Amino acid sequence: MFLIKRGNGFYHIYYSGKDGKRKTISTKKKTKADAYKFLTSFQQEVEKRNSNEIQTIDMKKFTFQFLRHAEINKAYKTMKVYRTTLNFFQKSIGNVNLDTITNNDIKKYLENRLSTSSVYQARKDLINLKAAFRYALEENYIKVNPCTGIKQYRLPQQQPLYFSKPEYDKLLKVIEDKEFKRLVMIAANTGLRQMELLTLKWNQVNFESRNIILDNRTHITKSKKIRSVPINDNIYEVLLEMQKHSNNDNLFTYAGRNMDVHVSSRFKSYVIKAKVNPLLHFHSLRHSFASWLVQSGVNIYLVSKLLGHANIQTTEIYSHLRNDDLLQSVNTI
Repeated sequence: MFLIKRGNGFYHIYYSGKDGKRKTISTKKKTKADAYKFLTSFQQEVEKRNSNEIQTIDMKKFTFQFLRHAEINKAYKTMKVYRTTLNFFQKSIGNVNLDTITNNDIKKYLENRLSTSSVYQARKDLINLKAAFRYALEENYIKVNPCTGIKQYRLPQQQPLYFSKPEYDKLLKVIEDKEFKRLVMIAANTGLRQMELLTLKWNQVNFESRNIILDNRTHITKSKKIRSVPINDNIYEVLLEMQKHSNNDNLFTYAGRNMDVHVSSRFKSYVIKAKVNPLLHFHSLRHSFASWLVQSGVNIYLVSKLLGHANIQTTEIYSHLRNDDLLQSVNTI
């Protein structure tokens, strides 16, 4: 267990979990003396966790503690989906002690979510519950993760919903707000996720090398990996013009509002106004970026790198757009 001062000025503790993997937690302290006080307290807590004695905690208290932990270590959206799952689960099972929850309880809950909601929700809930009970295991609240052995639900493969080039042009024509129009253009030409864009700062934009660096400082990327996104000709001049008139560290000035809700609802109103497919949403711009690349003949491996996917299998949902390759293959017979 040791301390390291990160680039943001805060000290972080690095330690080994029960599974032997290296973990980290922020001390939220900027001075070494304060960080060492936190470290001493944390060491005692870890020793207590590693003892064989199970600590009793009910669902309500555990939910509060886990969400506080997630707030520090996870992206805001991840914390929100954790909260939704745990609230539904607690409502279903009651405020029972954590160590009384069984594998069968989890299965019953998921079966109910499957029948009353959807396979997507049941799948997401299982992912979230596994994460929550993994944390409970580390904290010595349970001896066994009750989610162990439950197989993940398989999703039916669906074609990603994306804008055709004419639909995208129609959309841009109806957006009067200059800043919002630029947000849409940058999203469609970089494939960045909504929160990656809304938390983007000018020090992450390098005009000389023509790329945007996602460094996990202002926003934790989904894969938690640093990635570089090239700035193409379509948005290079747009970004230069934005910087010229900017008096803010952020590229976009939606900070201080509920950004994701504000952007999503506003985007939907422009989709309706443009009279394009009403099912298209802001994330469809990311799908459009990937789809246009694949249709232009870009290798699926490169598309995966640009999107920041941890696994190329995630990117393969776009591979059906390369029908020309298949046709050329069968024509060789």
